[in-house]
Parts: sequence; C-alpha cells; structure tokens
Amino acid sequence: MSARTAADSLILGTWGLAGRGGLPSGRSYGEVADDVAYETMDRAWAAGIRIIDTAPAYGAGEGLRRVGEWQRSRGLRWRIAAKPGRPLAERGPVSNLGLPGLVAEVEQGVGLAAAPSYILVKDPEASSYTDGTLAEAVLSLECRFPGVTVGVASHLPETLAEFAERCPAPCRRVAQIELNAVNYRIAAPAAARLAACGWEVWAMQPLAYGFLARPDFVPAPGADWRAGLPYEVQAALRAAARGFARAVRSRAESGSRTAARPIPLAAWAVAFCLSMPSVTRTVIGPKNATQLEAALLALDIASDPDLAERLRTWAIGAPSGSGRASR
Repeated sequence: MSARTAADSLILGTWGLAGRGGLPSGRSYGEVADDVAYETMDRAWAAGIRIIDTAPAYGAGEGLRRVGEWQRSRGLRWRIAAKPGRPLAERGPVSNLGLPGLVAEVEQGVGLAAAPSYILVKDPEASSYTDGTLAEAVLSLECRFPGVTVGVASHLPETLAEFAERCPAPCRRVAQIELNAVNYRIAAPAAARLAACGWEVWAMQPLAYGFLARPDFVPAPGADWRAGLPYEVQAALRAAARGFARAVRSRAESGSRTAARPIPLAAWAVAFCLSMPSVTRTVIGPKNATQLEAALLALDIASDPDLAERLRTWAIGAPSGSGRASR
C-alpha cells in the first residue's frame, strides 16, 4: 500500500475560509480574516494540495474573491472545482438548475478567480434526480464546457447513486458526497455504488472541524449557522461524535504505531473518509492553518495499512482481515 499524499488525496474547501463576507452572521461559519485565509491556502499549497472547492454562495462571493486574490498575489493557480446550482436569494440559497443560471454562476467564478477544472451541480432538489432536471443540467454543462469534468455535489448519497445507475455517464463524472460518523452506514455503500458506475468519489468532511472534532461543540448563536439547528439535531451530532471517538479508541488507536503520538479527532475523521476504497479524495474545510495540519496528519493514518483497514471494516461492516484498503 503506497503512502497517501495531499496531492492525490485532499481538496481544500473554502466554505470556512470564505468567512462571513456579505452574509448575515447567522448564515456563515463565523469571521475569518483575510490573512488567516491566505496563510491556510499557503500551507495547503506547500503541502501539495492543488484542487480547491468553491461556490458563489460561500461568504456571498467572498470565498471566490479570496481565492482569486491569493492566486494573483502568489502567481499561482488552483485547479478549481466550481459548484453552481444554489445561488443566494434574499432568504438564503435556492436551487436553480436552469442552464443560464448555472453558466452565470460559473462565469462569476471565472471573473473572480479562474476557469474551473470541475463543475459540480450543488445540492439539487430531491425531485430533480428523477424528473429529468438534474440529468439535463449535467448533460448541458458537459456540452457547454467541453474538457471540464462535470458532476454533482449532494447530501443525498443514496439518491445520487440511484441516479448514476439509472443514467449511465458518457464520460468521467465526479460525485461529492458527505461521509462522516453520522451518515456512514448510508454514505459508504453509496460511494461504492457510485464508483462501480465509473464516477470519481469525493468525500465531504465539513463536520471534522465542528461536532466531530469537538463532541461538546456549541455553535455561537448569531455567529454560526449551526446554532440555528434544532436542539435534537445538535444532540444527535454530538452523540455521533462521541460514538466516533469511542470507536477510534477501541478499533484504531490500540496497538498502532501511529497512535503513539496524540492525534486530533479531526485527523481521524478525515482518515475515516480516506480509508474507504471507493473514495478518491476528501474535501476538507479548515478555517486556519492549525486545523489544516490535522487533515495532513490524516494522511499518515490512511497510509497505515492496519489502521486504514480497521477504519474501513468498521464503516462497511466487513469481517476483520477480509482484505486491505486498496487506497
């Protein structure tokens, strides 16, 4: 098993790095200063990460502005994954899969940063997977942007897997799905189904720096959108985080050479995604360089054959010793 590297395993997400921007305080992940965002991008680039995940909605455009400014000031250019399909409206993001709207969002990103290498339709409505709307949007984007890899970023992994099975792709596509301690019993099998359809699978791990990293995390009202989640949802996320922490200690850390040093739970959460054979890359969402270091530490965990198998077999329920993770 070869060592995992940042270049082949990680994508830098900008939902946190965008800061608040022009969003109301309750719709963002909190304030992040320009210099902190740029320092994080500097460290990510130095580590070998080359793909950055963006959307016009992040910080109401602030994320894209920061990516573009960083590129101009450093003389470097990311491979950009643009996510149109959820433009901001007065009351928040709304779904719009019409080609003119999708193209307008992509072109907004081109103006602020650069032309994308990937275009992923962001969070389509559930009905669009079966009524032909999503299929038309994806095909239209592939025709409108030849040479760009198109796909879907979804919080409905099973529904996306069904879509991929029902609509064979004429070319390579990318599926970005959330995969964490809360939804892995659904998301891990869905990732395998998507990979079997020829889709490249990117795992989103935004919770690694929130509830999964800090089981007692309490979002600040008025400064973090997660504070608006119902109490029952927050309680469930904390319970899942505590369960993940217990599983890591019992199944992964015991007897491991990697566990000889303290490892943040966020690192285990990212490594959890990387241990899945169907997952090609994991999209991380650090808000500063310190949080980024945890994701880089996850590469050491995922490169350990024993640890990768333990995490993988826990997620997919395979018998212990049935085979090693292939990535």
